[in-house]
Amino acid sequence: MKVLVVGGTGFIGTNLTRTLADRGHTVTVLARTAEAEAFEAPVQTVQGDVTDYESIESAFEGRDAVINLVALSPLFTPSGGDEMHNRIHLGGTENVVEAAEAHGVEKLVQMSALGADPEGPTAYLRAKGAAEQVVRDADLEWVLIRPSVIFGDGGEFVDFTKLLTTPYVTGLPGGGATRFQPLWVGDLVPMLADAIEDDAHNGNVYELGGPEKLTLAEVTKQVYQAEGTPVTIVPVPMALAKLGLGVGGRIPGFPMGLDQYRSLNFDNTVEENDVEAFGREPTELRSLADYLSEQTAEQPGDGPRSAWTARGTLLVFAFLALTSYLPNVVDIYSYWGIPRLLFIPSYLLMLVLYDSPWGLENVVYVLDPIVPGSGALLWEVGLVATYYLFAVVVTWLARRVRPGGRANT
Repeated sequence: MKVLVVGGTGFIGTNLTRTLADRGHTVTVLARTAEAEAFEAPVQTVQGDVTDYESIESAFEGRDAVINLVALSPLFTPSGGDEMHNRIHLGGTENVVEAAEAHGVEKLVQMSALGADPEGPTAYLRAKGAAEQVVRDADLEWVLIRPSVIFGDGGEFVDFTKLLTTPYVTGLPGGGATRFQPLWVGDLVPMLADAIEDDAHNGNVYELGGPEKLTLAEVTKQVYQAEGTPVTIVPVPMALAKLGLGVGGRIPGFPMGLDQYRSLNFDNTVEENDVEAFGREPTELRSLADYLSEQTAEQPGDGPRSAWTARGTLLVFAFLALTSYLPNVVDIYSYWGIPRLLFIPSYLLMLVLYDSPWGLENVVYVLDPIVPGSGALLWEVGLVATYYLFAVVVTWLARRVRPGGRANT
């Protein structure tokens, strides 16, 4: 069978491409950047952008089946804002369907998401739901796959958990009560290949999850315990999480916003696990704990440090916090010199971030009448917290723009 894998250079796509090639299929990968040398199995590669129909249309010629894996991560606000979900997920799917119909492709397998709904609570789920309707209305056979979060080598779920949390003690919105059903990529990929090969799956929607349902708090504990590090979860009120992500989402370059807050208000689990339709029992699937313990055994060490505790974060925070107190020990206003130059960054951040209409100073004003005897101390705590959060964001952004960082396919 001649199979076109749209978005085949991503985490799931590279694994699926290898499996399809091993099963004897002729595989072509379509992505914005794709080189055959990047794949272990022999594959053809075609460059194209799903948002540009003319750039992808010819790749569908002569294909028997297509699987569309192109997606933006729901864990981050896309570059360009939440409207990019419509552009990539809905507009991209419309172009894929049009090209498939134009070239007589027999089947389309669409990677969707649990909770996909045109009226869903997040921009990500609304776009995914609208894309599903485009597939259902297409003049070709189709299969819709809705998985829970996927983990495995090259995936972002485990790293995302570590970047958002700290060892020993960490805060989680709502105490980390949101539930997930993590599914190993090595279990998912054979099911995707079966969906492509077996016509018995045509016209079906499959909701897939792993062997167990875990809260975000349980996931966090498993991630750190696999490294031999304990962690205590400190609940962060959901109202405060909403405020923080709402404010952060308005800051250019901040990686999350209210869409990520909304996603914490519902579980990412399945009621009936459709893995059985592919001849698997949920209990046979690989658990997150097993995967983590094996990874730790193969790659001992501390691994990537969270942005909350990274060396760069601590250095930036220490510089800002210490220089902000220079006026208490040096008369920097009497002359121009190194102390005054060192003081400028922290002073500007205080004006732009702390004293601004969206800054933490507004929280201090609300808490001041409530917290007895706080006075100037509460104001200082708010300023220090602002410096620390700024340092975390700087480290996070530096990691995201680093070459070889997170991809969108």
